[in-house]
Amino acid sequence: MPKSGGNDLDKIADVLLQFFKIKRISDSLALIKEFGVSGWEKWWQVELALFLSQSGDMIAEWDMEHPFDTDRRSRLAQNRMTLDIGFRLTRHVKESWYFVELKQADEYRVCINRMCKDADKVLSARKHSVDGLSIRYIACAGAFLDAEEKAVLDYAEEALDSINVDHDGFYFNKIGKGYNLLLF
Repeated sequence: MPKSGGNDLDKIADVLLQFFKIKRISDSLALIKEFGVSGWEKWWQVELALFLSQSGDMIAEWDMEHPFDTDRRSRLAQNRMTLDIGFRLTRHVKESWYFVELKQADEYRVCINRMCKDADKVLSARKHSVDGLSIRYIACAGAFLDAEEKAVLDYAEEALDSINVDHDGFYFNKIGKGYNLLLF
C-alpha cells in the first residue's frame, strides 16, 4: 500500500492487536469459531469502533465509513467511496489519519482476494476526504481461520503482484483461538 515514513503499518497492527487481546473479544471469537459463524466483518467493525472510542490515551479521534471522492483517472465507476475505519493517534497531526479496510473470510485465499479488491479500491481515493482529513496510511486487514504463515504470505504477495499493487510489507499474527490476522 502507500509508501510512508516510519512504522505506520506497525502502528495500525498495534491498535488491532490490542483490540483482539480484549478478553470479551477473544471470547467472542472463540464462540464464533465454535458455532461456525461466518460473515462477522460488520461485528468486527462495530466492536473496533467501540474500542477506539474508549482508547483515549492512544486514539485521539476515530470514524467509521468515512467518505472520499475517487480519483477520476481510476478504474472505479463510482465517484465516492467510504473507508471502513479511520483513526488519528494521539500526538499526531490533527488532519493526518490512518484508515483500515476490514475483511473476514474463513479461508485465507478468499480473504486475501477480497482484501486485494479493497486495495485496488482504496488506491483510487483522493488523498483528502470530503471533510478534509488527510490519509497518512491506508491498510487492508483480513481475519481468517488458522493457516500456515508462509503459504498465506506467498499467496498475498502473488495476489498483490497480479493487480500491480505495491506494499510496505505484511503483518501476520495469531488472534484469538483459531484465527490469523494479515495486514498490508
